[in-house]
Amino acid sequence: MLLGERSARRGVAFVDVDLAALESRVRPLGATVNDALLASVASGYRAALPAAGEQIPAQLPVSVPVALQRRGTSGNQVGVMLVRLPLDVPAPEDRLRLIAEQTRAEKTQARGQGTLEFMRGPIGARIMDRVARRQHLVGGFVTNVPGPAATVRLAGATVVAIWPVAVLAANVRLGVAAVSYAGRLYCGVHYDAANVPGATFGRAMSEELARLSE
Repeated sequence: MLLGERSARRGVAFVDVDLAALESRVRPLGATVNDALLASVASGYRAALPAAGEQIPAQLPVSVPVALQRRGTSGNQVGVMLVRLPLDVPAPEDRLRLIAEQTRAEKTQARGQGTLEFMRGPIGARIMDRVARRQHLVGGFVTNVPGPAATVRLAGATVVAIWPVAVLAANVRLGVAAVSYAGRLYCGVHYDAANVPGATFGRAMSEELARLSE
């Protein structure tokens, strides 16, 4: 369901949650908002896989970008951490705790490794693209970036919401993007609609975020 050639059909499910409520609920558990996002993504996979007739694995690795310290004039230095979502753990708080333990270690490692310099050139990018189309290292992409804390205006009109849409790349058929804006966390689940039950994924993700912010 998660890896392979993508069809021409796309779907997007939108999920949002109160940012302050989520943060105040998970911080005492030693987790961040990003950890809560990953825990909700795990719930999405736990619902979508059986809906597609597939078994739930014990773990599912996802790729998560990590901001790096700026060097010189480069303003967008990004590393990658691999987070193995514990899909075999039924209790939401236990999943959250296990994910938080992982990200604390993986984020430090990703920042230590930095950016793959080989990827900066066109030859390296082409080679990596060919490898990525056959990869089985990750089952999805999850990204989370901070947005404006207060409402902004565009052409004189107040922007009421910002909905991010993740890029689908390599052979991955589902990606989740999140951005914080004006006190809420807005998430977009982008998926190959011919292969992935994305609406089921989005509902489970929304329910998990609601539980974690109660």
